[in-house]
Amino acid sequence: MFHTIFSKLVAVLLLFGLLMCLIFAMIMRYSHEVYHQEAQQNFHSGLAARLVTLAGWTPDGWRDPDRTREEFSRLVAASPQFHIYLLDLEGRVLAHYPDQPPLATPRVSLLPVKNFLQANPVLPMLGDDPAQAGARQIFSAAQLPGQTRPERYLYVTLHSEEHDKFAASLRFSYITREGSWLVGASLMLALAGGLLSLRLAVNPLKQLAVKMDDFRKNRFRLALTEQARPIESGDEIDILSTNFHRMAEQMQTQMQELAQADSSRREFITNVSHDLRTPLASIQGYLDTLILKNDTLTQQERQQYLLIALNQTKSLNQLITTLFYLAKLDSGQKELQAEQFKIDELLQDVVQKFSMDAHSKQIRLTAETQSRLPFVYADLGLIERALSNLIDNALRHTPEGGAVQLRLQHSGHKVWVSVVDSGPGILASDLPHIFERFYRGQGARPETSVNAGLGLSIVRRILDLHGESIEAAAAAGQGATFRFSLAVQDGQHMPGDLQPLQQTPA
Repeated sequence: MFHTIFSKLVAVLLLFGLLMCLIFAMIMRYSHEVYHQEAQQNFHSGLAARLVTLAGWTPDGWRDPDRTREEFSRLVAASPQFHIYLLDLEGRVLAHYPDQPPLATPRVSLLPVKNFLQANPVLPMLGDDPAQAGARQIFSAAQLPGQTRPERYLYVTLHSEEHDKFAASLRFSYITREGSWLVGASLMLALAGGLLSLRLAVNPLKQLAVKMDDFRKNRFRLALTEQARPIESGDEIDILSTNFHRMAEQMQTQMQELAQADSSRREFITNVSHDLRTPLASIQGYLDTLILKNDTLTQQERQQYLLIALNQTKSLNQLITTLFYLAKLDSGQKELQAEQFKIDELLQDVVQKFSMDAHSKQIRLTAETQSRLPFVYADLGLIERALSNLIDNALRHTPEGGAVQLRLQHSGHKVWVSVVDSGPGILASDLPHIFERFYRGQGARPETSVNAGLGLSIVRRILDLHGESIEAAAAAGQGATFRFSLAVQDGQHMPGDLQPLQQTPA
């Protein structure tokens, strides 16, 4: 029955309404009684004083005790709600009218009597009722003066049993009924307004619950149009809806990234399998030839086949080493060990390392640097690997008689490193993908396929770890330029004037 938050809130609201009705009824009953008591006591507040005057009290006592007794008896017979008591200064009852039934208690507390006789007493004020033990009634009181001080008190209770019965019959009078109906109608109106407010407040929650269920049923795919997007500001429910939509968008983005990563993983495995299978098949082929034709092969042919198998083994080892290195970079096992060093000195060392290779291919390898270059702050080993990969890539794509030039330029807070070759360039369709793993462009030379397309991927990953990026600009038949930057040591920067690379039209 109470499975929904709306039903629970309605039940709480109804219980609260019933409780309020009960409280209002008790308050109305109490207020009615207090109002009636105050009105009666205020109206009869001077009754006892008038009786003292009419009965003829003097400092020496009643002028005519028999006549006084007769007048008091006649009064209480005509008005049964009045009981008259004569009290001494300690509250003992000396006489009472009517004299039947006998008194339930012979003594009355004088504290309410004295408070009543003060100026402007707060009404209603209740005093002891000698006719009923433990009962308290409204009253009127007056002092009976003596020669030097008050001698006695005239104490008149204003409620009797008959009057209580009459008052009880008035509890459901016109005013009481009308007041009850008014309070009931007000509470019903308040309950109706509360139910409407609850409905308006719960509806967005129900809509959000439906969206969440649809999101689950649709395998965590939720189409969010611009019109359906939640507002950025509002109450707590609007904020909850906004947070859900943001969470849904983030989950969809993460799932797309996971799907893309899974696709990349499958493609990676396919490419690795292909690149491993090629040298392995070559090695196996030459070894099989050596075994099957060992008796017919000359010593020179055997030497040639073994040399080819050895070269393929070296290529395979280089590929596996490169894969392990790239995996180490991706997994975060390779931590940056940043230090300050002279980038121009590192560049000269790398150029020297490739000078023999460039000379054997008849390629002119040069370095161009500015004077007084500042120290850069980076991982020396990783930057050396990045430079080596870029130079190796440039040498492999540059034909004989070509040139590879390395440039260093200080601008602002950066030192820019550029590698420029005079090779065949890069097709415009290949340029966005050259840093992807195992990617070989349509214009790639056949002899460069042994590299497996991992060198530039490693360069980009190294620069990503440094918080830097690499740019490439090339056109078919016009060579290629790769450029990246490194942060200089604090306090060594200069105003920057270096412009970004411009893509040359193909």
